[in-house]
Amino acid sequence: MLALGAAKVAADSPCNKGYRDTSAAERATMMRILEAVRPALPPAPKGWVVVNDDPPSVPQSLCMDYERKPWSYDYSRTYRTSDRNDEIDAATRAAAELMQADMAKKQPRLAAIMAKSEALTKQQIALIQKGDMNKAVEFNEQLAALQEEYRRVADEGDAQARGEAMMNEAMRDIEFSVSVRVNPWSESPAAADTTPVTVPGKPVAACRWSSRREGFRQGGALVVYGQWRPTTSGGLGLVARGHVPANAVHGLSVHVDADEDRLTSVIEAIDFDALATLVPP
Repeated sequence: MLALGAAKVAADSPCNKGYRDTSAAERATMMRILEAVRPALPPAPKGWVVVNDDPPSVPQSLCMDYERKPWSYDYSRTYRTSDRNDEIDAATRAAAELMQADMAKKQPRLAAIMAKSEALTKQQIALIQKGDMNKAVEFNEQLAALQEEYRRVADEGDAQARGEAMMNEAMRDIEFSVSVRVNPWSESPAAADTTPVTVPGKPVAACRWSSRREGFRQGGALVVYGQWRPTTSGGLGLVARGHVPANAVHGLSVHVDADEDRLTSVIEAIDFDALATLVPP
């Protein structure tokens, strides 16, 4: 899908030498690589659909400041569940109804607090208009106490937390994605605490991690092929291969973002052997 690299970097920084169009031959080389990447990504599991299986696209132009560096481009695929829509809708409605009912019970008390606050505010404004600032400031403490009381009433009970938990559970594991980046100039995992993962093709690095996102555990993985060197930031920097054209493969990385419980099956469904063969020895 998305295929931006040297052009993308140049867009974020000055381009002193100007831009040039990529040639038909250069685009054909990149297209052949992405077409080889495409079948290595897994098909949709049962009950899921691919939501963006568009043909690959490649850069049409690039900044000449970077044309001698490996060109970066990529292909991604996103998957979404297709057989849980009714379940998700029902859980979302139930959560909303629970939270709305809870707020409705609290509304008379909240309205009374608001009425007191509005009355005090009117008195304070009247004093300010008279120029009696010392007297007006005395209302601040009462208004702050009413604001805190309003917050305490609104937050009491567990209905809001239960409703949010219901929504989070309904939205868990509804989407995952796999992306292959050709010639990324640097790579690093999206979490500090990672676990090694074993995949085919002899990658130079392969790890997975888990992070909390909106109330549930989301998993991620990064697999890197090619020649890389450590960076001062703790990641990896791509080493350009002198005998390889800038638009061909110098190295590549695979990113997976999926629910923690689904991550292993997604990793196992990727054809890492096919991806590894794209990287020159």
